[in-house]
Amino acid sequence: MQKLFPLHASILIDNFSEIILDNDMTILRLNENLVECSYTDFTLEVSANSILIKSLTTEQICIQVSDLHYMKLQKKVKS
Repeated sequence: MQKLFPLHASILIDNFSEIILDNDMTILRLNENLVECSYTDFTLEVSANSILIKSLTTEQICIQVSDLHYMKLQKKVKS
């Protein structure tokens, strides 16, 4: 059975204070100042003065950031 709408990873940003990442991902690094996630085709790195996890489920992570330093989205190089 095909899905009516394709599911793709999405990144929702609310005023650069709350970031919601969804779809299948792997959390590579996580601490009070940095979160790095890996998706099928890209990696995302968020650095801030403070990072707080508001919610975490199997398909979504919602983080609250204070004083965002940078957000880096990088496409994976396929070999």
